[in-house]
Amino acid sequence: MPYKNKEDRKKNYNKNKNEINRKRREYLKNNPDARKRKAEAWQKWRKSNLENAKRISRESKKKYEDRLKKIVFAHYGKKCACCGEDNIKFLSIDHINGGGTKHRKKIKGEKIYVWLYKEGLPKGFQTLCFNCNWGKHINGGICPHKEK
Repeated sequence: MPYKNKEDRKKNYNKNKNEINRKRREYLKNNPDARKRKAEAWQKWRKSNLENAKRISRESKKKYEDRLKKIVFAHYGKKCACCGEDNIKFLSIDHINGGGTKHRKKIKGEKIYVWLYKEGLPKGFQTLCFNCNWGKHINGGICPHKEK
């Protein structure tokens, strides 16, 4: 489908993005030679545009992690289970029965949101704000709000 200019091509892509990408994935899945050519072209581009490639990779990873973070908080709760804080910038995931340090060492640097999503959002976790989570940590497993 010829386009008169880049803007028309871009509009069509944005309008039909999901279908175009589905067809592209299917084509690459069924054509190993095309997959190999694409991988070689990507490696060549990456070598000659390393800084840009790193930036794109960081941005993609951040988008992915942010998307999973929203999914995780939608599952475990969008507010602190203790004090009710609902600003997502203040929220964190808490291991209900403790053991967060051991768990972080076990998953070796993988973000907790990614791990939870990959594991199917298991039980044993809850949403707490950073204050309640830290208060629970330094107060022997009980948030200072609950102590009163």
